[in-house]
Formats: sequence, structure tokens, C-alpha cells
Amino acid sequence: MQIESTDWFPLDEYAPVRDGWYEVQLTSGATAFSKFIEGQWTEKPALTFTHWRGLSADPTLSGETENIDAEATAAEGVRAVWNAFFPSIADDPKQGEAHRKDA
Repeated sequence: MQIESTDWFPLDEYAPVRDGWYEVQLTSGATAFSKFIEGQWTEKPALTFTHWRGLSADPTLSGETENIDAEATAAEGVRAVWNAFFPSIADDPKQGEAHRKDA
């Protein structure tokens, strides 16, 4: 299945009109994912992003539903991708603290 995304929108000029997950373009040119809920970007990458785009221009084609299970599944998928690209962020913060105390 091929996903058709929307065009890129400059973050400083446009905001999404629907809540959900969006692909964002970091200042480095790499991409990541962020969630837009009630006018705020949440679950966003640690690095600054300048543009965003939706994964489908037509929400009826994207399979969006008002189902909490679908939302949770999407969040888990995005988190898995994020952890694959940034494994150090996925580490337990308590482990990091223990290493600092031992040093």
C-alpha cells in the first residue's frame, strides 16, 4: 500500500486543521513525527522542525476513525520508529542516573 502525503507546509505560516500524527521536517532536513492536538504540537522530536505534512490529503482515504484503539496503535508505531532511529532516548532515564552516580 502506498501512502500519498500532502505537500509540506511551513510551520510558521500554517497549522493543521485536524488533530493527529504528522510527518515533520527537522532543520537538518531529516524527518520525524509529531502529534498535533487541540492547537498544540505534542510528542514532538527533541530537535526543531520547520515544516509539516499530513499522510493523506483526504482523511477518508487515510482510514482515520474515532477509535481509541487505532489511536493507541498509531502512537505505538510512531514510538517504535522513533526508538529505532534514536535508541538512546528510549533508554530508561533511571539507568542514566545510576551511571552518573557511579562515575
